[in-house]
Amino acid sequence: MNACLAHRGPDDSGIFRDGPVGLAHTRLSIIDLSTGKQPIFNEDETVSVVFNGEIYNYRSLRSSLSNAGHTFSTKTDTEVLVHLYEEHGPSFVDRLKGMFAFALWDHDDERLLLARDPLGIKPLLLADDGDRIAFASELPALLESGVNHGGVNRQSISQYFALGYIPASMTAFRNIRKLRPGEQVIVSEEGVEQRQFYTPTINSRDVSFDTAVNGLRDRLEDAVEERLMSDVPLGAFLSGGIDSSIIVGLMTDLSDSPVRTFTVGFEESRFDESWAAREVAEYHDTDHTEYTVSPSEVRDAIPNVLGQLGEPFADQSLLPTYAVSRETSRDVKVALSGDGADELFAGYSRYRGEYYANHYRRIPSTVRTSLLEPVVNRLDVSRRTTRGELVRKGQKFLGGGEPDPAIRHFEWARVPDDEAAVTFDQIAPVEAGRQVLKKQHEAAGDYLPTERQDELATMLAVDTQFGLPNQILHKTDLASMQNSLEVRVPFVDTDVVEYAMSLPTEYKITPRKQKRVLKRAFDDLLPKPILERGKQGFDMPIGEWLKDDLYSEFRETVTSIDTDLFDTRGVLSVLDNHRTGAAEHGKFLWSVYVFARWHRQMTQRGVI
Repeated sequence: MNACLAHRGPDDSGIFRDGPVGLAHTRLSIIDLSTGKQPIFNEDETVSVVFNGEIYNYRSLRSSLSNAGHTFSTKTDTEVLVHLYEEHGPSFVDRLKGMFAFALWDHDDERLLLARDPLGIKPLLLADDGDRIAFASELPALLESGVNHGGVNRQSISQYFALGYIPASMTAFRNIRKLRPGEQVIVSEEGVEQRQFYTPTINSRDVSFDTAVNGLRDRLEDAVEERLMSDVPLGAFLSGGIDSSIIVGLMTDLSDSPVRTFTVGFEESRFDESWAAREVAEYHDTDHTEYTVSPSEVRDAIPNVLGQLGEPFADQSLLPTYAVSRETSRDVKVALSGDGADELFAGYSRYRGEYYANHYRRIPSTVRTSLLEPVVNRLDVSRRTTRGELVRKGQKFLGGGEPDPAIRHFEWARVPDDEAAVTFDQIAPVEAGRQVLKKQHEAAGDYLPTERQDELATMLAVDTQFGLPNQILHKTDLASMQNSLEVRVPFVDTDVVEYAMSLPTEYKITPRKQKRVLKRAFDDLLPKPILERGKQGFDMPIGEWLKDDLYSEFRETVTSIDTDLFDTRGVLSVLDNHRTGAAEHGKFLWSVYVFARWHRQMTQRGVI
């Protein structure tokens, strides 16, 4: 199991056995390089812990614990956990500020504690077959544990084909689950107890726009400063977009030496933002590294990237994120990123679609369904041309006519359209996706104050609490840790998140602006061309590759697996329809391809 995670921690490893429990750890050395080997123990070695992540308030915790009489043998943030547990028991996790996944063993009480950080930055999975329990940071390690995985979970696969990922607490296997963000699990002879130790505390803030600007600035500055602690070289991803540029600007203000920034450019100009990153790097006088990848290099990386997945994951931006992580890891061990800002401040195009869908729904439904929608749906789509891309977005916008906000939310993000959905025989991904989003919208009502439950604010909250950890943060963790790189995400700080979610929606999006309050708060850190440019997704032309470079590979892979989940002939028909440009099915076809590669790999290994 430990060998499966060597890429997450190539610097050191440790194994500890105590009665019914075994703890193992692979270390990426960042703080206290000489004495931080894990597991780490309390004074009499009755409490031990293995830990992944960073505790940003560990210095203040360490000081109070020292004053209470605890003796520290290392300078790591990890050792704080065992002593804090001695003081407060399982509730000690409530006092932690950071990103983390850990397992703590109490020898005297024979109690194992597992916990995942409040916003799900770090992953933690648990396998339980009724006889034994195993845990790990990644699913492949659990498949080596000997715990019975229980077979493929068809409900999970249905959600995968709906959303492009399998959300917590589910995984691809029935007996393996992900801990949810902010969840603690306690295992003892009495059984398995689950506790949600964190849910966001959102107070509706009726403050002026200028006050909101200042409040956001203060909180994000603090979050960045906390994430600069490191005993090894540290840098930042710089895409040239608003979010990463703000993080780099704050790092520059807080650093005595030039910030090291890293950008991956793409030979295909439509996907390349390196010119914008270069402008920001010059503006802040960073030590900038730029690496240009060709489409063939990215395609060549597909087998390696997909081959390390424990379950299917269809976010296409995993590939460019892997590329920038690989290049960054050559020079630093830690990088800060701008992940999370789009969900908090309405940066994605779907939020603009939702904003304007209000007006679209005022058009009589008979006009929409019998006139507008048939005309737009007949147009050819292509991501190779500006016109084809506008048609694709127009067809997506038609989903804004749905009156139910949760179902409308799914329509903005769904992977299979109606033509692709009919290829499924034994599962119903569209229905599964709608049910998932409806549950999340209902759950948002439990923590959003009444004044912040407008439809767009609810969508932003769901994407922050549900989509962000299950998709964006999961993608970043996969891509970075495959390259032994730790990525820290200042926007995904509980103080920043709760403050942003407390602000009125109109502070984030207006008819002409997105990320309104964010841009105003940091306009002094952004060159004017960057401040005024629109958002460009971190993506690759997968849909176009499926028409030519990956066409034969797709057909061969999909026809090589034995599954009753979808009709292979129907999928190949969708592929050919996509190839002619009659419709855009790139997201759906990529999800099928990723699933087929995963299924074939699991079959060849005898897992399924």
